[in-house]
Amino acid sequence: MADTTFKMEKLVGESADGIEAAVLVALGTSAEKVHGQTWMSIDDIRANINDQGGVDRWQVTVEVAFKVD
Repeated sequence: MADTTFKMEKLVGESADGIEAAVLVALGTSAEKVHGQTWMSIDDIRANINDQGGVDRWQVTVEVAFKVD
């Protein structure tokens, strides 16, 4: 098995539908622009609080690894 090198990029996905949806927004948008996404880690989770004390939208910072060809 050959050694592998990865490049890491930070992305922020946002969604009113929850944390997982925000992650999928970030990964889906990235997949449209580049190829070779291999794995990811979640670095930060944030939420915007509305006037009623609920959550309007979630923001998730993910670090995505791309295999270097």
